[in-house]
Amino acid sequence: MSCSGSHSNPSEAGTSGGVTAGIFGSFYSDTSSSMMNDVRSSGFTTVFIWSVHIDTAGNLSLNDTPIVTNGTYVGYSSWPGLISTLKKSPTSVNRIEVSIGAWGTSDFHDVQRIMNSKGLGPSTNLYKNFEVLKTVTGADAADFDDEDLYDSTTTVAFGEMLSSMGYKISLCPYRNVPYWQAVKSKLGNRVDAVWLQCYAGGAYNNPATWNAALGTKVYPGLWSNHGTNCQDGDSPSQVETQMAIWRSTSSVTGGFIWYYDDIQHCGPSTAAYATAVRHPLGG
Repeated sequence: MSCSGSHSNPSEAGTSGGVTAGIFGSFYSDTSSSMMNDVRSSGFTTVFIWSVHIDTAGNLSLNDTPIVTNGTYVGYSSWPGLISTLKKSPTSVNRIEVSIGAWGTSDFHDVQRIMNSKGLGPSTNLYKNFEVLKTVTGADAADFDDEDLYDSTTTVAFGEMLSSMGYKISLCPYRNVPYWQAVKSKLGNRVDAVWLQCYAGGAYNNPATWNAALGTKVYPGLWSNHGTNCQDGDSPSQVETQMAIWRSTSSVTGGFIWYYDDIQHCGPSTAAYATAVRHPLGG
């Protein structure tokens, strides 16, 4: 992934105390209530389940694991119950998004192939599978991390399909401003958040530039410590410094961290990263 923020209505995009703080991760386990409890107590408001992939038949996988096939959930039987605990009080989490796509995948190409051959109506396998995914995850939104197609006609039609079953749409850009402008313009208020990647391929992104281009404030994101000996990426203190700069230069009201699995490996803690996002923004 090379991922993700903007948003039109703070009350809809997972805020707490006026500040939105998102965390991407796989969050897929058959037993890990401790993982869910860690996130619930962290201070993060939005959880992104990363990453949902679509095959040519419209079946869905979470990373490499099939989870919805032919209208039936086929993942761990305990997982829906675990995910449902994320928003149960006491918790800081008030929004769940399923993130679709990533670098090096063909997900949006596959949506286009399905759309051109069968359409995107309620009778299609793709439609039925995303209905099941919403029920299983309790997702409030679908996050578009299109890094393989960049065809606004396809993405808008896909967004309209998901919106018809109750998903809000969020965008996850790191390049190609004209494409994301077209998607946001055509989907209108179906899009309630934009999560701007400011790491990896998006390392030189300026939130202020994207604010102006998309006509809404974006939520910029950074990559936690990772890599060999956990020396790559940003520590919580570095995240806090950068968020303070973006608040001053771009008036941002939220941000996100990529990637929970790296935090688990490198530390220091999920809560430390949530505080690093929220504190300089007044949260």
